[in-house]
Amino acid sequence: MPFPVAANALFVSAFFVALAGVAPCQSDLPESTLVVGCISRASGKLILTGKDGASYLLEGHTAELKAHIADEVSVRGRIRDAGRGSAEGHPFQVVNFTTVLRKNPAGVQPRLGDPADWSTFTDKSVGVVVRHPKTFLQQDGEPGWLRSNFVDPTEILTLHAWSIPVEAFSGSNFVRGTFGVAVAPKIRSEGTCRQFESTTPGYTIAKTLGGVRYAQTQTVGVAAGTAGIVYYLHTFQNGFCYEFTVEFYEADGTGMEGSFCTIQWLSNDNQQKLLDALLSQVSFLAPEKRNEARGIPAQQPLVTSLEQSEDPPGTPAVVSWSAEGVDYVQLQFPCMNEQVFVSSLGGRDMKCGDHPDRNFPPNGSETLVLTNFNRDSVRLVLTAEPFSEGVEYPQGSKTITIEIAPTRH
Repeated sequence: MPFPVAANALFVSAFFVALAGVAPCQSDLPESTLVVGCISRASGKLILTGKDGASYLLEGHTAELKAHIADEVSVRGRIRDAGRGSAEGHPFQVVNFTTVLRKNPAGVQPRLGDPADWSTFTDKSVGVVVRHPKTFLQQDGEPGWLRSNFVDPTEILTLHAWSIPVEAFSGSNFVRGTFGVAVAPKIRSEGTCRQFESTTPGYTIAKTLGGVRYAQTQTVGVAAGTAGIVYYLHTFQNGFCYEFTVEFYEADGTGMEGSFCTIQWLSNDNQQKLLDALLSQVSFLAPEKRNEARGIPAQQPLVTSLEQSEDPPGTPAVVSWSAEGVDYVQLQFPCMNEQVFVSSLGGRDMKCGDHPDRNFPPNGSETLVLTNFNRDSVRLVLTAEPFSEGVEYPQGSKTITIEIAPTRH
């Protein structure tokens, strides 16, 4: 999930848009205005964000400014039609500009030292050897925030976790990170190990590092002034499914109006270089524990039940299912008109169509928030489809129909 624009660049743009609308009183602005600030891009448009937080939508002579994204510049121009102010800012007709501070387009390279001097962690019971910089310190206890992304989240063993120090990306917006390794003993097939409970569409790839083949995906989130990007890598070795998690938490610009131009923002390539360096030093040995690969299912994978609980109208719908001979299931439903929304209780949208972005355990339940802005009720056709070894078995599916009443405000 070619590889898309770096997720952290999206967070930077989101920050600039969030600051938009905080503009000085137009009566105080002269006809010709000089603004010093940072250049960003949002929805294909160039935005100038001044040090006071005011935002301007750049127009006119902007061709050369496209090469100065994230740079600090001094732009001279005119506010055009102040009444046209929008979420991106007020229209600003550019006359000319000069560069104040040029950012390094390569971002900030990770400082990890010579791998020959790294520390080594070995878990003989499940047969994994992880090498890491000595500056990566062990986390005390099992970190509650290091959430796994296996298709079956039960009985996960977190083997070890290390903190990634700020010094790994000195001079950048990086604030903290975590590197961890876990194993899922209940997953005993390569096809299922390659899967994830949750993915970001377009960000799931296969890669080989240190001679080991991995499946990789990532998720993103924003909270309390930081943008979080979490990479998950899965590999199946010696009967075990391993997960390596690398988290990056970066300042998203909130509260940095006077300094964000002086901060170098991490790029996706910067994150990937650290991730690849760590995983290239991972190796596997014969485990002391036995976790034999699962054989061919004795029966065809089958969803045995799919039900909706009887809830009062207007409340979230609780859907539960059970299955046999199944590694995981997907909840699928056709795309309907833009006035109908389906999300989980946690607020995350459920992707419609034949290729959902979430997998669920063989037996479980999910609370769905169903929103219908149409005047009339609509019917949601929900299918639970079974998977084994990463292969779908549509003939073993079950389907129910859920009536969604119009949402009242």
